[in-house]
Amino acid sequence: MKARQLRTRIIAYFVGISLFISILFGFVCFLFAYTIEDHLFNVILKDEAAYVSKQLSVGNIPQPRLEFIQYLENKERLPEFIKNTLVEAPGAREFSSEGDKHYHLMWLDQGLLLAEVSEQLVVRKIKLGMFNFMLVALCIVLVVAILLAYLSLAMAKKLLTPLDKLVDIVAQAPVEKLPQNFSDQFVNDEIGGFARTLEQALDRIRQFIDREQAFTRDASHELRTPIAVTQGALTLLKQEMLNDKQRALVERAAAAQEQMAQSVEILLALAREETIQQTDVTLLPIVESCVLQQVHKIADKDITVDIDIPKEATISLGESPLSLILSNLIGNAFSHVNQGLVTVRFSHNTLSIIDTGEGIPEDIQARIFESGVKSDSSSGLGMGLSIVHRLCQRLDIDLSLDSSEHGTAFHLTCVSC
Repeated sequence: MKARQLRTRIIAYFVGISLFISILFGFVCFLFAYTIEDHLFNVILKDEAAYVSKQLSVGNIPQPRLEFIQYLENKERLPEFIKNTLVEAPGAREFSSEGDKHYHLMWLDQGLLLAEVSEQLVVRKIKLGMFNFMLVALCIVLVVAILLAYLSLAMAKKLLTPLDKLVDIVAQAPVEKLPQNFSDQFVNDEIGGFARTLEQALDRIRQFIDREQAFTRDASHELRTPIAVTQGALTLLKQEMLNDKQRALVERAAAAQEQMAQSVEILLALAREETIQQTDVTLLPIVESCVLQQVHKIADKDITVDIDIPKEATISLGESPLSLILSNLIGNAFSHVNQGLVTVRFSHNTLSIIDTGEGIPEDIQARIFESGVKSDSSSGLGMGLSIVHRLCQRLDIDLSLDSSEHGTAFHLTCVSC
């Protein structure tokens, strides 16, 4: 379909340009013919003027040699319509009257010459023939233009066949395996040079992907092992006789360890482009758990936390990804508010985390979800919101931001819920 549209456009361009040039050429031809005709009459009148002036100089009664030219002693002998025209336009030299009469006028030192050139207007007599001839020529030009367009298409198709082949090689390659060793089948021309450059670029991408996959495998193994060891140690520690303070510290460590385990699983799933399990979960307990995990950030601050979520509210995201998202957003809110209110609200399928902090600077709001972007007042690495944004994209969550000097609000709307 696209190839047909391209072919139609190329033919239309050829025909349009040819039509424009032909019409312009026809206009110029008519203009040239009329100009030459007027110039010819002026030359004839100048020649007759020289002849009449010579007769006047020897005292003879001037008599023009051409029948359509008259010598008049003064302008009073001019036809009435010419005199009226000269009153309005004294510099006029050409005149047309009713009855399809056409006149040329030339002033002499004594008298004037008036030429009635109606019968000598050759262009007027043959203009219909000129128009018909140009119409036939235009048709021929259009036919030639269409033929040239088809020849150009055939030539372009022949020249672009290697490029189409290169496109097919890249398009048909599986996602998990980039094409390689394909540039040798192309000749050493511009397309061949492009194929070699593309192959080198794909090789660099493949090497990068291999390094990332190796890192993911290593991270999966190296992180899971200490997490499992820590989990076992905490389980054994809980069985010991502990006082209240020690038990609170163990519970906090266990919660942090569980959060780390969930985060590792989600981040590894993101890195591997694996499917993240999404199940219906009750929202309120997860929000409360995330608030408790981050509560140490507001221990010395005058901050009120308002959780406005119905007890029966559920959302189809899964506990682990939702906990990771909320931990980052609630933790950010707690970090950037020294005094005020942090609200977590769920309404109309939208979960909002709202704070009354200083807000995000306008110059970075458009880039706030990019990795490493953060405000000057932030003590973090600028990675949390980037992880949240990528995770929301994977889970089909609409993530929006409203921020001003009065505070910041993040809104999460589950599109597929």
